[in-house]
Amino acid sequence: MSVAFTGTFQGSFISNGVARFIPLPTDVDYMYVKNRTVSYAAGAGTGAEFFWQRGMTDGRGTIYTKTAATNALTVGQIVANTGFYLTDQSLQVSGPVLTLTAIATGASPVVSTTTTASLNNGDVVRIFNTTGAQQLGGLDFTIGSIVAGTSFTLAFMRSIVAGTGGTFRKIPSNPIFYPRRRFITKISNATQALVTLSVTHGYVIGQKIRFIIPVATAIAYGMTELNGVDATIIAIGVADVDGVTNTITVDIDTSGFTAFAFPLTVDVGFTPAQVIPVGENTAYALNPVFMTPPIVVQDILSDATVNTAQFGMLLMAGTGSPAGVNLDVIDWIAGKSWNI
Repeated sequence: MSVAFTGTFQGSFISNGVARFIPLPTDVDYMYVKNRTVSYAAGAGTGAEFFWQRGMTDGRGTIYTKTAATNALTVGQIVANTGFYLTDQSLQVSGPVLTLTAIATGASPVVSTTTTASLNNGDVVRIFNTTGAQQLGGLDFTIGSIVAGTSFTLAFMRSIVAGTGGTFRKIPSNPIFYPRRRFITKISNATQALVTLSVTHGYVIGQKIRFIIPVATAIAYGMTELNGVDATIIAIGVADVDGVTNTITVDIDTSGFTAFAFPLTVDVGFTPAQVIPVGENTAYALNPVFMTPPIVVQDILSDATVNTAQFGMLLMAGTGSPAGVNLDVIDWIAGKSWNI
């Protein structure tokens, strides 16, 4: 009798306090995680070792907690939604529809909800069926911060008039093909326009993008002069007027254009403003002289259409979770075996 693969993979990382995705080259049947920092500390009182096996409930697993008094390990079940998630990013299945009770005004609007258990900083959510703030309906946003069981923020969204209800769902991963289109939340009037995008963009300097700026009303989105224009990304991560750094700077002078204005709730029924990757400015990408500050040259194939879906394990973070807390050293072993 033979099998395609039976064996183990292993590695380690330093936690940054948020959930960690471990890419794996094949399916696995079990995973063991050791928090080296907690294991070596005296009287830690937190999770030192963790174990997952196929058949366990998503988000669960076994935890071995180091007791503060004796350093002995006590065994238990990881709290729901704080353990292991076996993940196949090629399966684009959205999370369940959840209720939001309000969307506050102000930059990076706060979304109130009674359930945040399945959410992590950096996740993408899609907003639906809002009462007020209807202009956000159907759009994707990156979560910036979470207050457990209470709220989360739309990290890169501009200030809006408050909404009073609606629904949302977690989008489990990015579209599997890179590069990706992104929705626009802000564009500056400047000699080199600064563009803020609603979801962590992943673009690099030297990529060429095309602007789609529809006419929602006589005012929104405005800046119709930019519609259909191709531009080269000349910088990334420059803070916008609200301090948001999920931005791209492009080689287009918009200082004389009409101002960009995000639609209001009464303007629903519009096509979102967006940027679409269309190629690469190879000369710019290969010449660090153009870049401020000068940096290493870019991959000239960064504009290529690539399937980025990965298979792996998502480890949740926290004192009782396998990804640990900030600066914890985490060791892991995952394996595939013949089952009988």
